Amino acid sequence: MKRLHCIFTVSLLSIMALAVVGSGSVVAAEEIRIGFTPTITGTHAAGGALSVKSIKVALKEINAAGGVNGEKIDLRIIDSQSSNPGALASLQKAVEQENVLALIGCLYSTQVSATSDAIQKYGIPTFIGATNINLTKRGNPWLFRVRPDDSVAAGAMVKYIKEDTKFTKVGILHDTDAFGTGGADLVEKAAKEAGLTVVKREKYGTAEKEFTPLILLIKNAGAEILILYGHEEATALFQRQMRQHGSPFKFLGSPSAASKDALNLAKEAAEGIWAVVDFVPGQTEENKRFAEAYKKEYNENYDSLSVWTYDGLKILANAIKKAGKDRAKIREAILATQGYKGVQGTYSFTPNGDGLSEVSIVQIEKGRPKLLKIVNVGAR
Repeated sequence: MKRLHCIFTVSLLSIMALAVVGSGSVVAAEEIRIGFTPTITGTHAAGGALSVKSIKVALKEINAAGGVNGEKIDLRIIDSQSSNPGALASLQKAVEQENVLALIGCLYSTQVSATSDAIQKYGIPTFIGATNINLTKRGNPWLFRVRPDDSVAAGAMVKYIKEDTKFTKVGILHDTDAFGTGGADLVEKAAKEAGLTVVKREKYGTAEKEFTPLILLIKNAGAEILILYGHEEATALFQRQMRQHGSPFKFLGSPSAASKDALNLAKEAAEGIWAVVDFVPGQTEENKRFAEAYKKEYNENYDSLSVWTYDGLKILANAIKKAGKDRAKIREAILATQGYKGVQGTYSFTPNGDGLSEVSIVQIEKGRPKLLKIVNVGAR
């Protein structure tokens, strides 16, 4: 009897060992592992925390409805540390240690660039919020963008200036990283094609704190409106210093300018600025329903820049429901997603993995974005 007990114990331990993965936890057979690599620490930690909140709303809804084909989603959150090496390390951990089936990846273009080759090598379906246009045009079939890319945002900003204002002299200022430089390149190209005059283009490093010299250069060049392509902290600092110099030109910012994090940092300095955003809260029934669920969960309003994680997990879950646990078939199911109504808009994926082609121009009033115009520039 004692021998039988020992055999049973050893067998049980062996079964448990087979279920243990890199995290050290035992995984039930009924769960589908999905990885998520937000910026929990580092420069972009505030935005990362908001993206975690949004994806957890989707996770709760999916699992409360019975999961995917009867299996719950087990979301493994791994910090990408606001850096390229951190993003690569988090990807490697998600795939090699956590054994995830698919991934909700990075928001920042530099991090996606740093991980793109590895994603392709692993052959793992990966949703991204990064907007640099080239990311989905380099032949990586495993990237799926769930935000409008920078060609959509840049085209919409220039179209709005051309059609809805009397401004003809444009200044461009941008971060030196892939997001800022790529966006500025597209803005400059679109502005020239539209017959607008780019009077000055300047750049700054991500950690820049002093913008007065750049403000004066752009002012002296005669810019009537400035388009700024950069991240939250620098955008907010620029707005504060621009106000100190009497706001010598109109300000039109990239999507970061209207994010919850940027508005909290800029406070009253953001009042009246224009920005291009993926969507405006309350614009659709899907959006309103998400807003209610988020408010109920956290007792606060959601951040529009983080909603891509919610839509991404929902679209991924639908793809797995149709395709099962085969990565290649999941990829095909994502590409076949056409007319899916998400919080940010209606998704119809192009062959290169882009899901959205519509954005909105907003003005900040009392700390919140107010819709000025919806602009659809078509898939690029």
